[in-house]
Amino acid sequence: MATRDDALSLARRTALASYAWAQAARPAAPAWAALHLGDEVSALALGTAAQPARVIDVDLGLATLARRFFASDRPGEAAIETAIAEVEEAIMPLRPALPAEAWLVSTDAAVADVAVQAGLSLDAGPVMLDRETVEALFNRWAALALGRPASQDALPIGGPVAGRFAATLLVLREWLHHLPQAVLTVARPQTLTQD
Repeated sequence: MATRDDALSLARRTALASYAWAQAARPAAPAWAALHLGDEVSALALGTAAQPARVIDVDLGLATLARRFFASDRPGEAAIETAIAEVEEAIMPLRPALPAEAWLVSTDAAVADVAVQAGLSLDAGPVMLDRETVEALFNRWAALALGRPASQDALPIGGPVAGRFAATLLVLREWLHHLPQAVLTVARPQTLTQD
């Protein structure tokens, strides 16, 4: 079984790989911020040079959030509000570290899934997931979570896959609302294996 140190190591390596992708994809950007949302812990690589100046561990995990708040098909308003508060608490300390001009990117499969559910396609290359698109998708998901019949929307609802989707969507919503970047560039997922 993987330990927390293993999870941190993988999160950092994945954020570094996303950072390298971002720097190669847009070398003229004034700064890069590469976000990796892991199952147990997340990481953010930040910098203005070939190597990031910092890799910040973020005590936020998609599988953890899914287990705690989104295990039910219909988590309810209280669970959603508690999850929002927990995510805000984890990400708000990052605000001073994130330069407003940084190009925010993710190459995570979970983030790509959110982009696809929002109607975007990565077939032609990276896509921009903006605050308004994420908010609209969150509102659709919240309506299902609070009782709208699942037949009225194709979003995942119920089960571990749907819980992970809900956790990812919630983190992205809070991130784009509270941190300097209002847009996240989503690229095809990168694959990293553990050593």
